[in-house]
Amino acid sequence: MKGFTVYFAVLVASLALAIGFAIYDLVSRELALSAVATQSQYAIYAADTGVECALYWDFKAPVLNGVRSAFGTSSSASWAPSGIDCAGVDITSIPWVHSETTLLAATTTFTLRLGGGTDSDPCVDVEVGKNDNGTTRSTIVNAYGHNNCATTGILRVERQLQVNY
Repeated sequence: MKGFTVYFAVLVASLALAIGFAIYDLVSRELALSAVATQSQYAIYAADTGVECALYWDFKAPVLNGVRSAFGTSSSASWAPSGIDCAGVDITSIPWVHSETTLLAATTTFTLRLGGGTDSDPCVDVEVGKNDNGTTRSTIVNAYGHNNCATTGILRVERQLQVNY
């Protein structure tokens, strides 16, 4: 009878240990999934901030060269007056890349660091493509939001938003 009691105790302990390991595995996977979802939200909110900034200043900038936009359709004109503020940063004080693709089409790109501006804070790369063929104007805004500004890392998440009008 003593052997049966020991055997039964080992069986119950093994079953409890197996259930404990299963619960631990489930909880650890859920925590990892929740961390990725949180980082994904940081990235999508950063992308949304970049799109909203570009849309706002595309419609609310002072009139330059007969057009009310901070983003030009050619690199031959002066664009982006000072005082264009997004998330507390004057984006004209950060490096812009303005590339003319054709005589009447150009793309303006800039990176906006959100939060404190450190590598661990979210950031967004914004591309504003303008096309003016003389009769119609079109704009494409692409915003690539990142959960952090570090250029490498296993935990870097990117989400993109695109607006066409």
